[in-house]
This record gives sequence, C-alpha cells and structure tokens, in this order.
Amino acid sequence: MTTNAGPEVRSQMRRYIVQRLLMKGDSAPLGDDDLLFTSGRLDSLDAVELIMSIETDHGINFSDIGFDLTRLDSISAIAALVGQPSAELA
Repeated sequence: MTTNAGPEVRSQMRRYIVQRLLMKGDSAPLGDDDLLFTSGRLDSLDAVELIMSIETDHGINFSDIGFDLTRLDSISAIAALVGQPSAELA
C-alpha cells in the first residue's frame, strides 16, 4: 500500500471523481476540499464504486479499517486516507 499520497494520487482521485460527476451531468468545478457525499454530488452507489477502486488500487481494506464516509468526502480526505501508513488506518 502507498504510504505517502503524493500529487499523483490526488490527480488519479480527481480524474475518477470528475468522471463520476460528469456521468451525473455535474460539470461544476471541483476543489480538493469540496464535499462530495455530504453535499449530495455523489451518492451511495458512487461510494461503493469509490471504495472498490481504492481497495483495488491502493490495497486498503475497508472491512479492516471500518467504514466512515467522512474519509471519502473530499479529494483531500481520500488522499490523506491513501497516504496513511497501514498501522494508522485502523
């Protein structure tokens, strides 16, 4: 698993999330700290897809760390989650 989420992780997550938003017809600007789920821009199906992507691409097992939507509610939060050492995730 990645232990230091750099700009490439943010860029990857931004591309993925922008793609999901565009599929919903949402082309509004997206900042790194903009709320994704709390604001209603993304929904529960998007959360499942995002979790699957993070688990596959970054080796984070959400059943081990417990699900907390706030850890996915912005690009910054996702990058922080992906960048944490595995010992700190639980």
